[in-house]
Amino acid sequence: MSTKSSNIASKAVGAGAWTVGTRLIAKLIDLAMLLCLARFLGPAEFGLVATAMAVVFIVEALFELPMAAALIRLPELTPAMLHTAFTLSLLRGIVIALLLLALAWPLAAFNDEPRLTSLLAVLALAPALRGLVSPRMVEYARAFNFRPDSAMELSGKAVAFTVSVAIAVITRSYWAIAAATVCGPLVSTLLSYYIAPLRPRLTLVHWANFSSLIGWNFLSQLSAALNWQIDRLMLPRLTTDTVFGQYAMGKQMSEIPIQALVAPLARPAMAALASAGGSQASRYLQLSHAIALVLIPVMGVPLFWPDVLVRVTLGPAWVLAAEWVRWLSAVALLGLPAVLMGSLAMTLNRSRWVAVRTLVELLARLPLVWAGAVHFGIPGAIAGSAIATATGTLTALFIVRRLIGTGLAQQVFALWRPMVSMLPAGAVLWLARPRLMAAESLTEMAISAVLVGALYLLVYALSVLAAWRLAGRPAGLERHLVDTLRKRFKHSTNAMESHGTQPQ
Repeated sequence: MSTKSSNIASKAVGAGAWTVGTRLIAKLIDLAMLLCLARFLGPAEFGLVATAMAVVFIVEALFELPMAAALIRLPELTPAMLHTAFTLSLLRGIVIALLLLALAWPLAAFNDEPRLTSLLAVLALAPALRGLVSPRMVEYARAFNFRPDSAMELSGKAVAFTVSVAIAVITRSYWAIAAATVCGPLVSTLLSYYIAPLRPRLTLVHWANFSSLIGWNFLSQLSAALNWQIDRLMLPRLTTDTVFGQYAMGKQMSEIPIQALVAPLARPAMAALASAGGSQASRYLQLSHAIALVLIPVMGVPLFWPDVLVRVTLGPAWVLAAEWVRWLSAVALLGLPAVLMGSLAMTLNRSRWVAVRTLVELLARLPLVWAGAVHFGIPGAIAGSAIATATGTLTALFIVRRLIGTGLAQQVFALWRPMVSMLPAGAVLWLARPRLMAAESLTEMAISAVLVGALYLLVYALSVLAAWRLAGRPAGLERHLVDTLRKRFKHSTNAMESHGTQPQ
């Protein structure tokens, strides 16, 4: 590996560590907030907000503008480009807010739930605010510096946590969830202009630099949003608020690993792929392997321990959500082999292939989830989602082969080491589960879960190291971590020896 490639890899790993660390802390705050809200609110309140949020997510994705992706790949940023990005984001926010306001009454009438009108009107503020982050924040991303993003995101989460829990304690109302949804992006957006000052000017002079991404992005984001939310749109009509609330909570918990790891790694991955030059194929495989290496053990917890996870975090009132957590986590694993396909296509300015992948998956998901939900309820909807996810993943594998010439077997085989390493680690969780479930108190269960979890991670790390050695110590995340640890150990040893030889 050349010095330049090594430096880029180090920067990408460092940036990934910051983004993943930030997102993990953010998700821990979200989890703490869920734990608190679940003590004061019931499944019906969560089901009501989930119904409204499904529409918010779809409309927001429908008008998603990949400003960061467009700005990262530009050879040079100018003030006029930043002003154009802000203007487009402002127009997007206005359109989203107006459309959600227009949909508020029809949604309430469709679900025979008048509370949805005012709830959706307030929730409309969240996507509008999210898109108005200072465009100059991308300058930090281009330099692989994600510390400012960390400060911005964690500040928003902290304020949202404080406000929502206070409202829940005082009112015990679903408005506590709505307040958290709006407060987070409000604080983050305001803070972004303190971190990356910009006095915006309304202009569309550089519209051409964004138009190619926006055209295909409209279709891909709409398809992706429907893929993500279609069950949340269908099931409220087929189940009660309480049953749907249990399912919605289970899905939210199963999505935490993806949101905490894959989403924050997207920008460092794009930057690493953009700088790979002629070695994009090998860089893509290394990045896919690295993400799987980190993601698989995290997803193993809801897969093997859903009941333990639900009892410790949410309490006995949510026990019915445990099975949905397990099966939805298994469905999410089916998408792992192609998790970076979208980042690759955006880097190569071939965003139409993202639209193709999401559209194929949507065409499979719509009839399968609907038929499954009508005939078999929630289990049928999950089964339909599994088939659709597998279809989308297979499509993505073919697209990657077309883009960079990497075969399907190579893409899947890049994940074999973390998958094999998960077998002994998963056995630790599975064997310890009966004893944890038999714990006499929640405190005893939580302490035992932490101890077994530490053993689980240790077994996984040792298995990964053994698999890496068995594979001939190839380049990748394992080698980078081992080399880093060796250098630090050698530096510490030399420093101690140097200190010991100094005259007294």
